[in-house]
Amino acid sequence: MMEKKEEVEGDHALPGEVHLIKSLVRPREQFGYFRRFNQTEGFFLRFLMICIVSALITAISYFLSSDHLLDMPIVKDVHLTENKLEASKYLLFVAGLIIGLVKPVIAVAFMAIVFLPFFRDVGFKKLFILQSVVYCVFMISAVFKLPFQGFLNTDEVWSPFSLGVAANYFSNNAFLISVLAFLSVFTVWAFYLTYAGLKQASYKSKTYIFAAVSLLYIGFMLLSSITHALQYGQLTL
Repeated sequence: MMEKKEEVEGDHALPGEVHLIKSLVRPREQFGYFRRFNQTEGFFLRFLMICIVSALITAISYFLSSDHLLDMPIVKDVHLTENKLEASKYLLFVAGLIIGLVKPVIAVAFMAIVFLPFFRDVGFKKLFILQSVVYCVFMISAVFKLPFQGFLNTDEVWSPFSLGVAANYFSNNAFLISVLAFLSVFTVWAFYLTYAGLKQASYKSKTYIFAAVSLLYIGFMLLSSITHALQYGQLTL
């Protein structure tokens, strides 16, 4: 009897308990559970951990890229002394902590709002949880980029698991490179999590879910690529 009880409870000791790490590898199981329960026990603390980890990753990224950031024309015009430039690196670290702390809240809320018109049956709360899981994927991607940022002293580093790295060898087109950089192992992982999670949490058809997620991801890719091309002056408004 005791073994049967443990099997029933399984990974969910509390109704609606959120397991972000398990959702990364078993989204069907995790979000199938949320279709039946509206409570989200334990999510706040787990999301707080996401914010803290994001803050650390962003701070380290800023610090490793400090030479590149402090070499920008707007900084050079100030004519900082060596001591002030060195101190600025630690200010960038602190700035990274603050930005990284609030970035998950803004990014996850934005993604949940974008998906909401397509999946009103899921609701904002569950979409927020799903996008929190997806955000973890991109945090993992950011961790893999850190060594390259430290080696190259720049924040302009594509994921080593994307086509953007290869694109740099045959094209100087910022838009094309950004599009290919979007096509990475982590984007595929995020797409799968989004689709699998919505397939379990939503009552809409699989075809509708796949089409909606594909449309939104293509939209994000184009928006990101256009923004990147504008930064390099290869597109004008």
